[in-house]
Amino acid sequence: MQRIPLNIQTLYADLQQQVETASSDEATVVATTVAGIRYLRLQRWVGSSRTVEHLGRADDPEVLVRAEGARAEMARREERRRLVAALRRLIPGPTTALGKVADSVAHAGLFRRGAVLVGTAAYQCYPPLLGAVLPAASVMTQDLDLATADLALDADIQGDSMLAILRRAEPSFSAVPGLDPKAPPSRFRDAQGFVVDLLTPQRGRSDRDPMPLKGLAAGATPLQYLDWLIVDPVPAVALHGAGVPVMLPQPGRFAVHKLIVAQRRGAHEIVKSRKDLAQAGAMIELLRADAPYAWQDALGDAMRRGRDGWSRPIERSLAMLGLEP
Repeated sequence: MQRIPLNIQTLYADLQQQVETASSDEATVVATTVAGIRYLRLQRWVGSSRTVEHLGRADDPEVLVRAEGARAEMARREERRRLVAALRRLIPGPTTALGKVADSVAHAGLFRRGAVLVGTAAYQCYPPLLGAVLPAASVMTQDLDLATADLALDADIQGDSMLAILRRAEPSFSAVPGLDPKAPPSRFRDAQGFVVDLLTPQRGRSDRDPMPLKGLAAGATPLQYLDWLIVDPVPAVALHGAGVPVMLPQPGRFAVHKLIVAQRRGAHEIVKSRKDLAQAGAMIELLRADAPYAWQDALGDAMRRGRDGWSRPIERSLAMLGLEP
């Protein structure tokens, strides 16, 4: 694997700090005149959609202060955009479709409220955190998995459904019907085949599938091991646009989780199982070299949780990778 130079990692750290402290007021200030009175509004691009917020009369001192703040934030946003473009010349970023969806989810405040990016979409965001470019063959994806332990998860703007959030990224998104037509949708797909799945930890065998996320007019599929995977997630920035703030599982837990799910896939999912192992192997190699204690802590915690569901599949996957526990 190609190591990312330290100076490039430092640039990423600077980007992450800037994204974390960015104001929600970063927007283009647009003036309109109605009945001879000049008004100002803020215009933002989220995903692939434009949103507009009306500020008020252009002669209102409070409106002018906010407009000046927005212009300053937009200048900083343009600087971040140039920084992201520079980083992407050396570090692969997420696909355009994935970046737009992540941007819409972040704008809705879901990552701040406990949502965590998991699966291959998360894997695409790890390179600058791990300091190396991960193997390209294991990063290709046409989906985004979003997990939450909080079934009360809601968007910042009251009344925002998950479908409305996704349609800001791509207007062709629609809900994929489940087995029960009355159940809230947990899967969404756009016209190009990009899929978004909503997930939540399985609490018991009697869990409804999907579990309702009433605040988003959606559901979430309950999955085993997910509660362990998403505990204490870490902040990161997806290299898209001006940088998108996301939350990822701890790298060690992500790698261990991949070892487990690789052994639990059915015979019809051999390709996915190989992809799980490839992702786990690449991350384990980096963690053992650069963060051995973080890797040992995650592995040890999982191995102590049981034999059949935990340590046995982990040992089998490690053996297939030619690694020792």
